[in-house]
Amino acid sequence: ASNKFYIDEIYQFITKKIIFSLIAKPLAWIDKNIVDGLMNTLGRLTEVLSVSTSGAQSGKIQSYAAWMLGGALGVILLLSYLFYISI
Repeated sequence: ASNKFYIDEIYQFITKKIIFSLIAKPLAWIDKNIVDGLMNTLGRLTEVLSVSTSGAQSGKIQSYAAWMLGGALGVILLLSYLFYISI
């Protein structure tokens, strides 16, 4: 009864040596270096893209309408060209 069939020692060996050392430490490294690195890179990319596109956001409705009309005309021309080729 003094050592309780070494249950506590076996449990501690399994949890600390096997689970923590072989599973938790590698997963923590992957999370810290790969996952966090990817998220930080995406954050920096978003910041760079937002700075480069901020000039297009002037607040002038006429400019937005002109770009939308030009885009719609471009799509119409592209679709009519593709339709003409398929005939």
